[in-house]
Formats: sequence, structure tokens, C-alpha cells
Amino acid sequence: MRLVARVSLSVTLAISLLACARPPHKPGASSRRAPAVGVAGGETSPVAPEEKAPRVSRTTSPPAGTGGPAHAALAVDDRTFGAPTVLGNLAIYPVTSRSQVAVGPLVSLDDALARRDAEVREVTGGGAVNKLVIDNKGSTPIFVLAGTVVKGGNQDRQIGQDFIIESKKTTPVDAFCVEHGRWNGQRDGRVTAGRFDSSGVVATSKVRAAGQYKMSQGEVWSNVSSTNAAHRKHSSSDTLMATLDDATVAKARAALVAQIDGALATVTPASDLVGVAYAIDGEVRGARWFSHHDVFELVREKVVGGVALDAITASAEAKSAGRPPQAKPAPPPSAVEAFVKDIEAQAIKEQRDTPAANVNEYKESSDGFGSKTMMKGARPSAKPVSNDYLKK
Repeated sequence: MRLVARVSLSVTLAISLLACARPPHKPGASSRRAPAVGVAGGETSPVAPEEKAPRVSRTTSPPAGTGGPAHAALAVDDRTFGAPTVLGNLAIYPVTSRSQVAVGPLVSLDDALARRDAEVREVTGGGAVNKLVIDNKGSTPIFVLAGTVVKGGNQDRQIGQDFIIESKKTTPVDAFCVEHGRWNGQRDGRVTAGRFDSSGVVATSKVRAAGQYKMSQGEVWSNVSSTNAAHRKHSSSDTLMATLDDATVAKARAALVAQIDGALATVTPASDLVGVAYAIDGEVRGARWFSHHDVFELVREKVVGGVALDAITASAEAKSAGRPPQAKPAPPPSAVEAFVKDIEAQAIKEQRDTPAANVNEYKESSDGFGSKTMMKGARPSAKPVSNDYLKK
């Protein structure tokens, strides 16, 4: 039955290749939640003829806030890292593509939960720290982003890697606890009944890497504690939500997200935007991009929010350690390219055949971690649904 379901999903994704239509995107929109997107499935899809006009150059003078000359955009495969925009200690690089990969209809976990088309809960029979269950009650596959923090159950968790949960399927997923001092069904004075709500955010890159790439629950807890300490937040159970739910941190994150969105809104055409890369304090810290503009839009709020949280946390860590702010120049796009290519040059360290509709590939260099999410049964030449790279 599982094989039949996967074959059916693959057929559905392949059929949708003939009906790909990108909805118009409104840059800078305050809310990006939308109905499930339908993008084609299978191989690389060329852009529509009317989009094949030469790119408009972003600028020949320093973009606002960059504090230096614009760098020429550099490509990695069919992805391009654009010139950086500097926002305090953060440099943001748009990742664009003129040749996008379609993967079929998808909906984000947040949207599925909001529509009550999904449920996240503890494993039946008492639960387990490093496993959760996602029940997709809807008719559209759910894209679950690694690092997504869900709160409730017996302990708040982060999702351990990317998952694509097929429609009408109940699937176990990897998870790591981001709350050290609770193992019961009571949270904030209410009974959780073993179920979870979405927090709307992803964990910091250090917390995420400790789980997704190092698979170390102890290191996850250690990074949660240090994150809370840097922000001077405290809870009796030492949950990451002490920082993520804090009004001051949330306000700062929202303000920086708005600035990042403003920088990304300069991408022309907007439908080329498939992800972001970023540097903090002059050092490349990560890159995350997706097979198609529509897939990025599904998770854009989480991805951009995670970048903002990393930048805010780095500032808090420096302040906590008594280090004065230092204005460092943004690395050029070639530095992002070198970071990604160094990871890509490594041999595959592991392939995790998830119980969902995807298989994930992992690599590691001396400087960083990398992963790719691919649909099961896809051709070897098919592009990944998502690419993720993190600084160690």
C-alpha cells in the first residue's frame, strides 16, 4: 500500500508538470500565507517566454545600506547569489534561478495546522523524545521545514530534518527536544493531550545544526541554554520558547524581517527568487534555497525569520560577552559560492531514507554542513526540492 501511494504521488507530480503556472507575487506583502501552491513536478522547467528578457541590473552603485561597491552576481549551478545588502551585523544575499524545478502541490505545516488539515502529536504509548507523528488529514502533501519549532506535547521540539508528508498519511518524523526541564502533558496551565501547536519560527542555526546535522540531543539542550542566556531569558523548564516567545525579541525579529523583505523585494523579476544566503559579522553563516519560487514562498516567513533570529542572537551573544559591536564588510558573493562549493565537493556522508515521500542527502566539510531533500523515485538528474548549508 505504501508503494502504491508513492507511485500515485509520483504520477500526480509528473502530470502537474504540464500545468505549471506561477501566481503573481507581491514583494513586501505583510502576509505570505496562501493556499497550497501547484507547481509542476519532475525535471527542470524553463521560465515562460515573456520572462526570458535579459535581467535588469540591480545597480551600478552601492545598494542602500551595503556600505561598499556592488559585487557582480555569481552562479552556483543554476542558482545565483546576488549582491549583499547590509543590515547592521547581517548581510543578506538573494538566491535566484531562471531554471526552476517543479515538485507538485505542497502546503506548509503552519497552513495545514491552521486549517486543521494536520495534527502534530507525541508517539502513541508514552512518547519518545526524538520522534513525533504528523497526521496529514488533507488532500495536499505537507512540506515540513527542518528546524521548525512546535510547542506543547510533553516537551517543545524542533523538527529534525525536512519532510514531505503525503496526503491522508500519518508519518513519524525526527525531532529534538528544545525544552530540558519538562516531561508531562501540562504547558502554560493547560493540558496538551500530547498535541503540538506551531510556533511560527525555526530554531537558531546552532540549535538546528546540533539536531539536524550532529544528531546530538545533549548539544541541542546546551545551545538552547546558551541562546536563552545570551538573551537573558529564563523559564523553569529551560525551553527555547523563552526566547522565541519573548515580546522584545519578537519585536526586534519582526523589524529585521521587514528590512530583509525590503532587500529581497528589489529582485527583478520577483518570481526568480528561490532562497537566501547570509553572513553575520563578516562571516558567511548559511544558505537555503528551494526548487521553485513558489516552494520558497511557502516557507519564506520561517526562513527569513530564522536568519533574523540568528543575527539578533549573535548581537546578544556579543553584548553578553562584553564584545563591542564591530562593523565588518560583507563578504562578496564569491565567498558564499566558495562556502557552498566546498561542502558540495565532499563525498556523501549519509542518505536518510525518511518514512515520508522524500530522501535526504547529507555532506560535511571542515567548515560547514549541507543537505538536500529529494523526492523518492525521482530521476538521478532531478534537482533537489531544497538545499541547505550551515556554518559549523
